[in-house]
Amino acid sequence: MHSPLERSHQNSKKGSRRRRRILSMFVLCFVGWAGMTFWNQADLISEKVDRMHVMEQKLAETKKVNEQLKLEITRLNDDEYIEQRARKDFQMVGEGETLFIAPESSGE
Repeated sequence: MHSPLERSHQNSKKGSRRRRRILSMFVLCFVGWAGMTFWNQADLISEKVDRMHVMEQKLAETKKVNEQLKLEITRLNDDEYIEQRARKDFQMVGEGETLFIAPESSGE
């Protein structure tokens, strides 16, 4: 039959296989978890990059509007510009001038 030495050798083989299986399962679970974490992080980063591009476009538009408003402020400090705007927007006239308004054509 089997001697005690042969039984201990078989038991150690079984224990070794069991340890390898457990270690393999642990490694497989860890790799699966790491892969899912990486996938989720990649999606999150992609969303953040898309949002950053949208914000950069809004920033560029806002800077452009800001520059236009600064130019308008500079112009509004000029009396001639104010006079031109008053004439154009409010049909105002200066002293000694007469305002003529042309009748609109009815298209007939």
